[in-house]
Amino acid sequence: MTGERLRVALVGPGWIGRRHLGVLTTEPGVELVGIVGRELASAQRAAAEFGGRPYDDVRRLLDVERPYAAIICVPPDAHGTLETAFLERGVHLFIEKPLAADAATPERVGEAIRAAGVIAGVAYHWRAMDTIPGVVEALAARPPRLLVAAWHDQLPGTAWWRDEARSGGQVVEQATHLVDLARLLAGEAVPLAATADHDADPQVPGLTVALASTATLRFASGAAGTLTATCTLSGPSTAELKLLADGLAVTVRQDGVLYEEPAPGGVRTRYVKTANDPVRDEDRAFFDAVRHNDPARLFSTYEDALRTHRLTCAIRALAAAS
Repeated sequence: MTGERLRVALVGPGWIGRRHLGVLTTEPGVELVGIVGRELASAQRAAAEFGGRPYDDVRRLLDVERPYAAIICVPPDAHGTLETAFLERGVHLFIEKPLAADAATPERVGEAIRAAGVIAGVAYHWRAMDTIPGVVEALAARPPRLLVAAWHDQLPGTAWWRDEARSGGQVVEQATHLVDLARLLAGEAVPLAATADHDADPQVPGLTVALASTATLRFASGAAGTLTATCTLSGPSTAELKLLADGLAVTVRQDGVLYEEPAPGGVRTRYVKTANDPVRDEDRAFFDAVRHNDPARLFSTYEDALRTHRLTCAIRALAAAS
């Protein structure tokens, strides 16, 4: 569909949805045709700011606006029927991670995507950081032997996040970024062991997510890996993936990448700041993939993201059984 305006709808005008809306309203050749909110009032507020028409019903939006593509930004437990509604109309999809709170829903959605033959991408925006190609290049000759992932943060205030049945828990919902990036940089992995602390916090009614989680991973390359996650802190602390190779340590964070190598008399360090907006660039990659009917232009396809989701769910299941 090169040369035509791309008619795009968005479902879920929350915090991350508004970041995508900021791209939709400034991107040449893209027309925001509608916004769907769980409540009409939220869609109306977003439409007043960004444009498009507000809806509280996806099928009504599909009947009236007939979008060519859609961006879905909903809580993990809301996935499944939404994607199906769009896929029945052949609409191309860009979906915020995680794919769902459970393990089974994304498998069904993946089958429906393959049957529909549409472009389907997933918003793993760490992949879209402009520092990642440099990391890939640095590791090409010295593959990592150890990966150390850490997501140490505060407990989010949203009620759905605190309920594991709705969010999937911290590993599935937050640390999935690190698991996905580890897969991208070191290949596929399997969890060997996992533990989780599910002690209830009496000051937080309804809390069912693990307060702390750990996992040990083995990558197909032979590399070893660890993952730690906690939501018990008073504010954000650490969200990083450290890769250790022969004579090289690379630490990837959202704001930049730290390189450490031996040097005469000590260690030579180099820090490369993230200079781009990865949300903007992953959106642009999706629009480009749709226009050219080329999933290779995506940073993450649904099929690739499904492998990350399987791994995070396997970690959660192993921890629950320990």
